[in-house]
Amino acid sequence: MEIKDIHKIQNPIFDRRELQAIIVSDISPSNKEVITLLSKEFSVPEGGIKLKGIYGKFGSREFQIKANIYKSKEEKDKIERKTKKEVENEKKEIEAVKKVEEEKKKEVETKKEVEVKEVEVPKEVEEKKE
Repeated sequence: MEIKDIHKIQNPIFDRRELQAIIVSDISPSNKEVITLLSKEFSVPEGGIKLKGIYGKFGSREFQIKANIYKSKEEKDKIERKTKKEVENEKKEIEAVKKVEEEKKKEVETKKEVEVKEVEVPKEVEEKKE
């Protein structure tokens, strides 16, 4: 996969580069592949790229890419509106992290309980009970 033709426009109002490029590929590139390629080409973090679309023509190996490139993920999040799908994915990630943390807490608690049970009772205490 290679970038063939690039048209960049600097947008000072939003502090971003608006990009239109043509990518040559045998198969239709995925969003993740295009974002990785653009981040390497323009030396920006992957989180700072908002991919607007990948457009192909039937039977052609050329795909038109439209994207906005920001300096950082924080700047992108300030300006770009998130889609419903992106918001749902973020919620799922947060829930997954919470579940993992809860499982770790439960494991720690069970280990403490097991350690407490394994503590031997001194012989003097046992004799006094009898």
